[in-house]
Amino acid sequence: MGVARLTIAFICLQIGGLFAASIEEQLNRFINEVEIPRLAEIYPNASIKIALNNLASLNYLPTCQDETVSISNQREGAAKRTNYVISCSNPVWKSYVPATQSILVSAIRTSAPIKRGDTINQSNTSIGEVDLVDLRGQYFTAERPPYGLVASRNIRTNTFITSTNTKQPLLIKKGDQVLIVARSGSIQVKMNGIALESGVVEQQIRVKNASSGRIIYGKVVSSGEVLVNY
Repeated sequence: MGVARLTIAFICLQIGGLFAASIEEQLNRFINEVEIPRLAEIYPNASIKIALNNLASLNYLPTCQDETVSISNQREGAAKRTNYVISCSNPVWKSYVPATQSILVSAIRTSAPIKRGDTINQSNTSIGEVDLVDLRGQYFTAERPPYGLVASRNIRTNTFITSTNTKQPLLIKKGDQVLIVARSGSIQVKMNGIALESGVVEQQIRVKNASSGRIIYGKVVSSGEVLVNY
């Protein structure tokens, strides 16, 4: 009687193990065929890795009579941690498998310390791989580099360059002599002026017409040039 019970228990464990492996295979297929392609569309050129956690819990699920289980991502918008929802309709049950995502991108980082106000260029930067969740702000790539921006604070070596630690350089400083370009349709008039405010590209600043003394607002378009549209 004792031997019979042990044999039955061993068979049940074998069936449970096979079932768990089947669910794991379906989860991995879902990751490779659904999740990675979906994330690849959102994050082009990224290296995407997904690891399943707590797979031991699959051993305790009831045997599903369906050919396949239903699988969905509970948090499609997550960048790091999510849960895959697995469910069966015969018998009815639902379970959750946690997963960790790594979305790795090639981005530009510092190769030497950069002081606040210093210009970022190729000589003080390099390319590195980083997980998106470790970045704050918009990052820069070889295709869209931050060259010409200046550090908004002191930046240590091997720090990734983002919009949070950079800013546009001042193209015009208060008191600079500037060229005012007044444009109305196809008509364009140029005159000398004086900047009453400092400004970066695309910023509106006050300038004074050197001839008339009139104060107007113009948009900084380049170093020493302001555009006024009428």
